[in-house]
Amino acid sequence: MIANVLGSLRVTMNGESVVPAAPKARKVLALLVLNPGRVVQTDAMEREVWGARSPRSATTSLQNYVMQIRKHLGRTLPGDTGSARAKQILVTEQTGYRLAAQDDQFDVRRYHALVAEADAAEAAGDLAEASALIRCALDLWRDEPLADLPTGPVLQSHVMRLEENRKAVLRKRISLDLQLHRYEVVGELRALAALHPYDEMFHECLMIALDRTGRRNDALSVYQSLRSALAEGIGLEPSARLRELQKAILVSDDSLTPAVPQGGIRV
Repeated sequence: MIANVLGSLRVTMNGESVVPAAPKARKVLALLVLNPGRVVQTDAMEREVWGARSPRSATTSLQNYVMQIRKHLGRTLPGDTGSARAKQILVTEQTGYRLAAQDDQFDVRRYHALVAEADAAEAAGDLAEASALIRCALDLWRDEPLADLPTGPVLQSHVMRLEENRKAVLRKRISLDLQLHRYEVVGELRALAALHPYDEMFHECLMIALDRTGRRNDALSVYQSLRSALAEGIGLEPSARLRELQKAILVSDDSLTPAVPQGGIRV
């Protein structure tokens, strides 16, 4: 099975799609893919599909959605035992359902594996390899998670968790690149600072990259823009670290380095 959720939902077996057309059945499949090998509780599925108020027919309807997915699975399996084998892949448990795909290729698993490899490379002192591995991990993202699927409360929590992790991994990669003196990230950082006007990490990295390339006035302008955005938007001042960075730039002190997330980045 090949399952991709870092973008639109794509799940295939033997080269054929097993994604049902019905939106509610697709939600059930997405929950199973995001929890491979683990039991997804029926109440979690019901909350995702119907929200806080499930109809009396919820249990029967949920069984029908599982049946739809199994039918799609069975059609991709050779021989006359496709239906039975589909039940071995999408397993009924006492409290819910479990996806037990063998030899699976899930983009989320690959993403986390690459980030873990990057953590190990950084710990070994190979910052260039760590940066390269993180780039490979981020390249797996085709769009927002489950971009083609209207998500309910349970799937939305998964999406938010993935998005926050992606942001943390991106911060790590940029910090590594700055430590490697790759100041060509200025353009990328400008775009990120515009997309995340209150994110001090992106602004901090942009200030450092600009200062290191002899653009002190531009670096100070970034600080002033951030300060204005924070004050007008949420009524806060920049952190002590950002204020220290501004002072360091004013006196041409290059001792400060971008903050790097400590330890491995996990979900």
